[in-house]
Amino acid sequence: MNASTFTARVIASTGADVVAAVAGAAGAMSGPLHGGAPSLVLDMLDEIGTPARAAACVAEAIAHGRRVMGFGHRVYRAEDPRARCLRDTAEGLGGERVALARAVETAALAQLRVAKPGRALYTNVEFYAAVVLERAGIPRELFTPTFSISRAIGWTAHIVEQVRDNRLIRPSADYIGPSDRTLTP
Repeated sequence: MNASTFTARVIASTGADVVAAVAGAAGAMSGPLHGGAPSLVLDMLDEIGTPARAAACVAEAIAHGRRVMGFGHRVYRAEDPRARCLRDTAEGLGGERVALARAVETAALAQLRVAKPGRALYTNVEFYAAVVLERAGIPRELFTPTFSISRAIGWTAHIVEQVRDNRLIRPSADYIGPSDRTLTP
Protein backbone atom coordinates (compact mmCIF):
# COMPACT_ATOMS: atom_id res chain seq x y z
CA MET A 1 0.00 0.00 0.00
CA ASN A 2 1.36 3.44 -0.79
CA ALA A 3 2.23 5.86 1.99
CA SER A 4 -0.68 8.28 1.52
CA THR A 5 -3.34 5.56 1.42
CA PHE A 6 -1.82 3.87 4.45
CA THR A 7 -1.81 7.21 6.28
CA ALA A 8 -5.51 7.73 5.47
CA ARG A 9 -6.36 4.27 6.80
CA VAL A 10 -4.31 4.72 9.99
CA ILE A 11 -5.98 8.06 10.74
CA ALA A 12 -9.45 6.66 9.99
CA SER A 13 -8.74 3.69 12.25
CA THR A 14 -8.40 6.08 15.21
CA GLY A 15 -11.99 7.26 14.75
CA ALA A 16 -10.97 10.59 13.24
CA ASP A 17 -13.30 12.03 10.60
CA VAL A 18 -12.94 11.77 6.83
CA VAL A 19 -11.53 15.29 6.52
CA ALA A 20 -8.71 14.50 8.96
CA ALA A 21 -7.90 11.24 7.17
CA VAL A 22 -7.86 12.86 3.71
CA ALA A 23 -5.78 15.79 5.03
CA GLY A 24 -3.28 13.33 6.51
CA ALA A 25 -3.10 11.44 3.23
CA ALA A 26 -2.45 14.72 1.39
CA GLY A 27 0.30 15.50 3.88
CA ALA A 28 1.97 12.15 3.18
CA MET A 29 1.56 12.73 -0.56
CA SER A 30 3.52 16.00 -0.31
CA GLY A 31 6.74 14.27 0.68
CA PRO A 32 9.59 14.16 -1.83
CA LEU A 33 9.60 10.35 -1.75
CA HIS A 34 5.93 10.19 -2.74
CA GLY A 35 3.87 12.77 -4.65
CA GLY A 36 6.45 15.52 -4.23
CA ALA A 37 9.00 13.76 -6.41
CA PRO A 38 8.06 15.08 -9.89
CA SER A 39 8.85 18.70 -9.07
CA LEU A 40 12.25 17.53 -7.80
CA VAL A 41 12.77 15.69 -11.08
CA LEU A 42 12.32 19.01 -12.89
CA ASP A 43 14.72 20.69 -10.47
CA MET A 44 17.28 18.02 -11.32
CA LEU A 45 16.67 18.41 -15.07
CA ASP A 46 17.04 22.19 -14.69
CA GLU A 47 20.36 21.70 -12.91
CA ILE A 48 21.65 19.30 -15.57
CA GLY A 49 20.54 21.67 -18.33
CA THR A 50 21.62 19.89 -21.51
CA PRO A 51 21.82 16.29 -22.73
CA ALA A 52 25.61 16.69 -23.04
CA ARG A 53 25.87 17.23 -19.26
CA ALA A 54 23.64 14.27 -18.30
CA ALA A 55 26.28 11.58 -17.76
CA ALA A 56 28.63 13.83 -15.77
CA CYS A 57 25.87 15.23 -13.55
CA VAL A 58 24.43 11.79 -12.83
CA ALA A 59 27.92 10.47 -12.03
CA GLU A 60 28.52 13.36 -9.64
CA ALA A 61 25.20 12.79 -7.87
CA ILE A 62 25.92 9.08 -7.43
CA ALA A 63 29.50 9.75 -6.27
CA HIS A 64 28.20 12.12 -3.57
CA GLY A 65 25.43 9.77 -2.44
CA ARG A 66 22.59 12.01 -3.67
CA ARG A 67 19.37 10.60 -5.03
CA VAL A 68 18.88 10.61 -8.75
CA MET A 69 15.23 11.61 -8.71
CA GLY A 70 12.88 9.47 -10.78
CA PHE A 71 14.77 6.20 -10.45
CA GLY A 72 14.07 3.25 -8.21
CA HIS A 73 10.81 2.29 -6.54
CA ARG A 74 9.94 0.84 -3.16
CA VAL A 75 7.80 -1.92 -4.73
CA TYR A 76 8.60 -2.34 -8.41
CA ARG A 77 11.70 -4.41 -9.13
CA ALA A 78 11.25 -4.00 -12.86
CA GLU A 79 10.41 -0.98 -14.95
CA ASP A 80 7.33 0.77 -13.58
CA PRO A 81 4.68 0.21 -16.28
CA ARG A 82 3.34 3.71 -15.64
CA ALA A 83 6.79 5.12 -16.49
CA ARG A 84 6.74 3.35 -19.85
CA CYS A 85 3.32 4.82 -20.64
CA LEU A 86 4.36 8.33 -19.59
CA ARG A 87 7.63 8.07 -21.56
CA ASP A 88 5.57 7.35 -24.68
CA THR A 89 3.25 10.24 -23.84
CA ALA A 90 6.19 12.62 -23.30
CA GLU A 91 7.73 11.61 -26.61
CA GLY A 92 4.38 12.12 -28.32
CA LEU A 93 4.05 15.60 -26.84
CA GLY A 94 7.62 16.50 -27.79
CA GLY A 95 9.50 19.51 -26.53
CA GLU A 96 13.04 20.25 -25.40
CA ARG A 97 12.71 18.35 -22.12
CA VAL A 98 12.22 15.01 -23.84
CA ALA A 99 15.75 14.84 -25.28
CA LEU A 100 17.19 15.88 -21.92
CA ALA A 101 15.03 13.37 -20.06
CA ARG A 102 16.08 10.54 -22.40
CA ALA A 103 19.77 11.43 -21.96
CA VAL A 104 19.42 11.54 -18.16
CA GLU A 105 17.46 8.27 -18.15
CA THR A 106 20.10 6.52 -20.27
CA ALA A 107 22.94 7.81 -18.10
CA ALA A 108 21.17 7.10 -14.82
CA LEU A 109 20.18 3.55 -15.67
CA ALA A 110 23.67 2.66 -16.90
CA GLN A 111 25.47 4.28 -13.98
CA LEU A 112 23.08 3.00 -11.29
CA ARG A 113 23.57 -0.56 -12.53
CA VAL A 114 27.32 -0.17 -12.08
CA ALA A 115 27.16 1.76 -8.78
CA LYS A 116 24.52 -0.45 -7.17
CA PRO A 117 24.95 -3.98 -8.50
CA GLY A 118 22.28 -6.35 -7.33
CA ARG A 119 19.68 -3.61 -6.91
CA ALA A 120 16.92 -3.43 -9.48
CA LEU A 121 16.75 0.30 -10.23
CA TYR A 122 14.57 1.45 -13.09
CA THR A 123 12.81 4.60 -14.21
CA ASN A 124 9.79 5.26 -12.02
CA VAL A 125 6.52 7.03 -12.71
CA GLU A 126 7.63 10.38 -11.32
CA PHE A 127 10.40 10.86 -13.87
CA TYR A 128 8.25 11.16 -16.99
CA ALA A 129 5.22 12.42 -15.05
CA ALA A 130 7.28 15.56 -14.41
CA VAL A 131 8.00 16.02 -18.11
CA VAL A 132 4.37 15.42 -19.13
CA LEU A 133 2.91 17.68 -16.43
CA GLU A 134 5.28 20.48 -17.34
CA ARG A 135 4.44 20.10 -21.04
CA ALA A 136 0.74 20.23 -20.12
CA GLY A 137 1.38 23.66 -18.59
CA ILE A 138 0.86 22.68 -14.96
CA PRO A 139 3.18 24.68 -12.69
CA ARG A 140 5.44 22.42 -10.61
CA GLU A 141 4.03 23.78 -7.36
CA LEU A 142 0.68 22.29 -8.42
CA PHE A 143 2.00 18.80 -9.23
CA THR A 144 1.35 17.40 -5.75
CA PRO A 145 -2.10 19.01 -5.41
CA THR A 146 -2.97 17.59 -8.84
CA PHE A 147 -1.98 14.10 -7.69
CA SER A 148 -3.88 14.58 -4.44
CA ILE A 149 -7.06 15.60 -6.21
CA SER A 150 -6.88 12.54 -8.42
CA ARG A 151 -6.29 10.26 -5.44
CA ALA A 152 -8.87 11.76 -3.07
CA ILE A 153 -11.65 9.44 -4.22
CA GLY A 154 -9.43 6.40 -3.72
CA TRP A 155 -8.40 7.60 -0.27
CA THR A 156 -12.06 8.11 0.57
CA ALA A 157 -12.94 4.59 -0.60
CA HIS A 158 -10.18 3.20 1.63
CA ILE A 159 -11.45 5.27 4.55
CA VAL A 160 -15.00 3.95 4.08
CA GLU A 161 -13.66 0.39 3.89
CA GLN A 162 -11.56 0.93 7.03
CA VAL A 163 -14.44 2.39 9.02
CA ARG A 164 -16.89 -0.31 7.88
CA ASP A 165 -15.03 -3.03 9.80
CA ASN A 166 -12.67 -0.88 11.82
CA ARG A 167 -9.80 -2.07 13.89
CA LEU A 168 -7.19 0.35 15.19
CA ILE A 169 -4.04 0.07 13.09
CA ARG A 170 -1.06 -0.21 15.39
CA PRO A 171 2.13 -1.07 13.54
CA SER A 172 4.64 -2.89 15.69
CA ALA A 173 8.21 -1.80 16.21
CA ASP A 174 11.23 -3.55 17.62
CA TYR A 175 13.62 -1.65 19.87
CA ILE A 176 17.14 -2.22 18.60
CA GLY A 177 19.00 0.22 20.83
CA PRO A 178 21.33 -0.60 23.70
CA SER A 179 19.90 -3.07 26.20
CA ASP A 180 22.17 -2.16 29.12
CA ARG A 181 20.60 1.21 29.85
CA THR A 182 19.58 2.16 33.37
CA LEU A 183 17.17 4.85 34.41
CA THR A 184 18.26 7.24 37.13
CA PRO A 185 15.78 9.34 39.06
